[in-house]
Amino acid sequence: MKVKGMLAVFLSCLLLLVPRSVGGASISWNQRSFSVNGKPTMLIGGSFHYPRASPSEWPSVFSEMKANGLNLVQTYVFWDVHEPVESEYFFPSDPEDPANLVLFLQEAQKAGLYVHLRIGPYACAEWNNGGIPVWMTTEHDDVTFRTDDSFWLEKIEGFLDATLQVVSDANLMASQGGPIIMAQIENEYGNVEYAYGAGGARYVAKVADYAVNHPIGAEVPWVMCQQGVIASKGTSPPSNVISACNGYYCDNWIEDHIEAFPDQPHMFTENWPGWFQKWGEAVPHRPATDVAFSVARWFAKGGSFMNYYMAFGGTSLARQVGGPNIITSYDYDVQINEYGFRAEPKFSLTAALHQAIYDVQDTMFDAAPVAGTFNGTESCETHTYFAADSNKCSVWFSNYGEKNECVSDNGWEIPAWSVLVASGTATATSAGSAATSCGDLKFLYSTKQISESKPANKLSAATFDTKIENIELVSTVKVPTVDDTGDNVFAFDSPQEQLGMTKDKTDYLWYTAEYEAPAANDAAILEVEAGLAGGVSLMVFVNGELKVTERSVSDAQGQLEDVDWATHEALTIPVVEGINSIAILSMSTGLRNYGPYIERARVGILSDIRVDGKVLTNIVHKVGMDGEGSGGEVEEGGGESRDDGSLTFYKMNFGATAEGPLALDLTTMGKGFVTVNGHHIGRFWSVKANDECNPCDEADYTGSYNADNCRTGCGDYSQRYYKIPDTFLSGSDSDSPNEVVVFTEIGGDPAGIQLVSMSMVDN
Repeated sequence: MKVKGMLAVFLSCLLLLVPRSVGGASISWNQRSFSVNGKPTMLIGGSFHYPRASPSEWPSVFSEMKANGLNLVQTYVFWDVHEPVESEYFFPSDPEDPANLVLFLQEAQKAGLYVHLRIGPYACAEWNNGGIPVWMTTEHDDVTFRTDDSFWLEKIEGFLDATLQVVSDANLMASQGGPIIMAQIENEYGNVEYAYGAGGARYVAKVADYAVNHPIGAEVPWVMCQQGVIASKGTSPPSNVISACNGYYCDNWIEDHIEAFPDQPHMFTENWPGWFQKWGEAVPHRPATDVAFSVARWFAKGGSFMNYYMAFGGTSLARQVGGPNIITSYDYDVQINEYGFRAEPKFSLTAALHQAIYDVQDTMFDAAPVAGTFNGTESCETHTYFAADSNKCSVWFSNYGEKNECVSDNGWEIPAWSVLVASGTATATSAGSAATSCGDLKFLYSTKQISESKPANKLSAATFDTKIENIELVSTVKVPTVDDTGDNVFAFDSPQEQLGMTKDKTDYLWYTAEYEAPAANDAAILEVEAGLAGGVSLMVFVNGELKVTERSVSDAQGQLEDVDWATHEALTIPVVEGINSIAILSMSTGLRNYGPYIERARVGILSDIRVDGKVLTNIVHKVGMDGEGSGGEVEEGGGESRDDGSLTFYKMNFGATAEGPLALDLTTMGKGFVTVNGHHIGRFWSVKANDECNPCDEADYTGSYNADNCRTGCGDYSQRYYKIPDTFLSGSDSDSPNEVVVFTEIGGDPAGIQLVSMSMVDN
């Protein structure tokens, strides 16, 4: 084994400790680790967003996180959840409310987990509008988000104050004996700072200063992720804010971080063990061996904090999901799946790795690892740690190449794209000198030990005795005309942007006008420009009949169009001689959650409406869908479904049951949303992925991963099963049936809807 570089003489060095808090738990850090009450520990966490699961699920998910070997949970605090109305903060105490942040943090502490609280204000998270309240856009059109804008700063400081006060009042800060040992301000801002110029640099400094000097927040270390360190990630934060890395791999970032922040520990705040999925896409899959390789390389090269984003993804209920065009399931292909089951082999392979890390962590706190190579091959690396106060040591053998050409001096084969962890005994070349070698090696773990992990499993759905019954058509939405009136009807000379009208309280906005045709024409040209920041689809009705459906998918296989902001549509419609009623329904599927200038995103029709070149005026706007908030019940206008099956509410029920977890199979329906007992469980869309798949071998996977690799389920529905949270159901001993309301935009067969019980089976 050849050592490269000089061995750090750590026995005579005292590493700088930066303390946080007095009384309660004390949090400190140096360049090697975080310490709680003076005891250093490797922090291995996982993300779990409280609104994406019912409170009854939280304890079991936390228990599974502990079983996986995690000691920390990371969550965003979603600004739009907690300030749904400007200046009215909402932090509920209802034990069944998934917005109950305090209860979530208390349950985490009961499970023995530390907490990394990411307060935002911007979350991303594939969450609607990135977690920023839509009223910031619709009520304040002159504000610029995420820069040195005085109004923006005022609002985010208010939210930060409110959040910290709530958790402090509940004694949840570490200094109070609570689980919160660190916090985060902003999120991946370095990825977009280039767009804001000097204002972005000032913003970084101001928000960092506000956080670390906050009378409550000063108790814990603050983090900024994807910020500074390298030039492409914007302005570096102040040195008292810890800079962190996000990605599939971050081990090569460590060297740059040492140069930029020599006194900071190395944090991997988001290691993506999977990826999110869009409508029309196959299921993303990251091989378990690649996840383990990423984690092991991180700790081998000096990392001390690593967090899976996600550990449990859950479900984006109601209209939470962003994107646009992201599916309702937020499973994320992680080790604890959407239904709370262990996903193998990812769960057991990572659990074994975590145990190996804990087994050797005492060797890792005193100095950076000593790097070396073996076999005379650059891709065959060792990283060796020596404990300062004992003869313990550990060696991390890596093969980051794609060939099986690495064999250690003691004969261990390190397969391509893998890491082997071993413990040993340190020896010195002469008495009294620092240890220079690690011998008597004991094998602990290999990221390729897939055969020793539990066999691969998969989600399975099964019908059972309880069935969907009593299906009935509740109402068919009446196509509006220019004569419609009501509190949700507004007339303007030209089309108005959708969010300004709906305030994002609904996915739907009607634009209705009249066109006088000089003669009948089966191919009149309707022209509009549609803003796609909400994944907009259009339905065009002429004289009450559906004539065109223009969706944000470009072919029958469901491939989503890659259009950022707007698209010009020239659609062919039939008109009769004389007055024609033109009604255009704009339908969104979640607001943009990533990128600069989110406040500039526009939805709906952004231009004049033209028919054969003539601009239509007196545009009557109708917000929402009749029956949308009442289970399809309307005072008038309901009736039999149209021949095309569009815009129809169906009602059905199923009996109380102890089976579970439960889901609805909605593949016989088109696109729309579902409620169960009045609770919105999310959007559905029975669109299929294309037929071309690139599955990967779990054991032999090599090479840098990206989300286009290894997808599965090609040719299948992007999402088939829609989870019903248990708190939405009637109790198993209840005499009341569970009522399901399905709204379909584009038809379908409600008789084919099935209630299924979910479980895991061997793959």
